[in-house]
Amino acid sequence: MTIRTMILSGLIYLVLLPMISHAKVDYISLHKIESPVRQPLSLKLNIVEKHQKSQLKFTLLNQNTETTLDYQRINNYMLRLKSPHYIIGKASVLVYEFEKNAWQHTNSVDISNSLIATEVDKKALAKVSEIKTQCRLIHEPKETLWSIASRYKDNWNVDIFSAMLAIYKSNLNKFAKQHIGQLINNVELACPSTKTITMMGEKAEMKAEFNRLNNSSSQ
Repeated sequence: MTIRTMILSGLIYLVLLPMISHAKVDYISLHKIESPVRQPLSLKLNIVEKHQKSQLKFTLLNQNTETTLDYQRINNYMLRLKSPHYIIGKASVLVYEFEKNAWQHTNSVDISNSLIATEVDKKALAKVSEIKTQCRLIHEPKETLWSIASRYKDNWNVDIFSAMLAIYKSNLNKFAKQHIGQLINNVELACPSTKTITMMGEKAEMKAEFNRLNNSSSQ
């Protein structure tokens, strides 16, 4: 290799370097769809990562609508993903990784089936689109309930304990064993309703209620 070729190769590498993906997922594929047809989706994915417990997000793309999937790790090489919705026809799981302070789409997994949408299916899909437009709180990877509540308490004109309780009461299924101290990572959180926020009491009372829930057994 001549010096000129080496220099040219080096320049090309420097130009392409920012474009090189730093994806942490080496391999991902469908292991099994567990749910019956026209039932809330539950599936398993095989996954191999450069680093265990990468910051990941999964969404379901079906009928031109993208919704977030809840997920849990079964072991180091398998995940379970769930959705309250079922899939019709062409569908994919989109994989996002948190890089450079933003979510980057890095993989797709085909989970299509041969179903054809009926009128009942179309109504269900329309409801999914409607739900998708409802208010959602910002929930960064590995963020605590305290941090999320701190972001919104001033907008809601409540104290930190009232904000945490309002979020908790509006998202009970997003806390492991419905324990206020066990917010599940990588899940969407619904905004508390105005009614829920106005039902919050004085700070001392809300602090006592938070401590009671936090100190209760998670078993």
